[in-house]
Amino acid sequence: MCDTLWQKKDGFSIFLKNSDRAANEPNLCVFFPAEKARGEVECTYIKIPDKKKHYAVLLVKPSWTWGAEMGVNEFGVCVGNEAVFTKTKTKKIQSLIGMDFVRLALERSKTARIAVDEIISLLKEFGQGGNCGFDHEFYYDNSYLISDKNEAYILETAGRDYAVKKAENCANISNRLSLDENVSDSSIKAHFTRRFSEPIFTFFSGSKNRMKIGSEKLKEIEEYDLSNYFNILRQHATNQKKCIHKGSVRSICMHAGFLGDHTTGSMLASVKDDFITVWITGSSTPCLSIFKPLYFDRLESFVIPPCFTDEASSLDYWLKREKFNRAIYGGLVNLDDWLKAARELEREFIEGDNKLKNKNATLEKLIEFSAKCSKKEEKLINKFTSEYLAKNTSVKEINLEQLKLPNFWAKRTKKLGQNVFERKLSDRIK
Repeated sequence: MCDTLWQKKDGFSIFLKNSDRAANEPNLCVFFPAEKARGEVECTYIKIPDKKKHYAVLLVKPSWTWGAEMGVNEFGVCVGNEAVFTKTKTKKIQSLIGMDFVRLALERSKTARIAVDEIISLLKEFGQGGNCGFDHEFYYDNSYLISDKNEAYILETAGRDYAVKKAENCANISNRLSLDENVSDSSIKAHFTRRFSEPIFTFFSGSKNRMKIGSEKLKEIEEYDLSNYFNILRQHATNQKKCIHKGSVRSICMHAGFLGDHTTGSMLASVKDDFITVWITGSSTPCLSIFKPLYFDRLESFVIPPCFTDEASSLDYWLKREKFNRAIYGGLVNLDDWLKAARELEREFIEGDNKLKNKNATLEKLIEFSAKCSKKEEKLINKFTSEYLAKNTSVKEINLEQLKLPNFWAKRTKKLGQNVFERKLSDRIK
């Protein structure tokens, strides 16, 4: 389950997305520089021919997949995908999965329209299919929200069929097909949603409520302010404490429970002219996390936590924050105290970003500021860990065995961090 949103506001193209996955499934922030073709690409389940060059990309990706849930490339093209539930019969045939399409489109496209065409071309040639679940079998087709500095498109798929609609000013997608009218391109004549949508899974996904909330919140934004967009990704169907403990598929900030998944990664990309700023949590649960700024550079100089060039380091970063979040779930860290400190620090980051850009700061100065933000967030987590948990552990590190968690979280916490890079489901759950 996921939500992806886009808006054109005050000269900015704003792309934002939550990635909702299994509660223990790390979502890693990784940078891949531009490079020459590799001969062939070994995607999650199949190999395909490569193209001449790959553009530099920043990805937020599940640890075990080749592809990504969301990302941005050096030209400001952003792509995010959603699981959609359809009547197609080929989902279990291993081919490209939605996350593979996201990465391939970002690596190969200079504009949003090219990315749309790239996904359609790959879909026609290879189809889509294969298990997409981290700790259980989960099969689905995909929809995509694709943007660049000028425009955005919605692309929905069912098997090898597709429909495309150009967005106007703002758009959002969730776990349901939605394109029946004003479609600009489609593999069928009409009524894409009515023909392919599977009603039961679509209903229980909670996507109708999340799409409605997302659309309303976007339209309420009067001027560009990052806090407004972060708050959309933190939106709950009920109060925060109830969602944390019981979960709700109706929340954009999704907390795992009886139904649904858990928001394990969040990203906002702000593109104005040719300048790309990416705000990343590098952790699950955006309502508890802090967005940090990264300033896209084609080189590796901007690779600052939460972004890494290797997935093992990104995993360590994600796991540290996941342990901290679960200490909050277990009542060892006071929720209100943490939220007060976290929001104050995030506001400091936003104000610092605004001041530097208003002064036309160089990229070098912005990257220096990004590094300071990263260190301040790390320092704050260490401070709370020490103050609240020193009595429970001999080191300034969270001991998971000390957490008195609800049964749902206790079971999953025992397996946190285990076998997360294994490609086969049977190897991940052994």
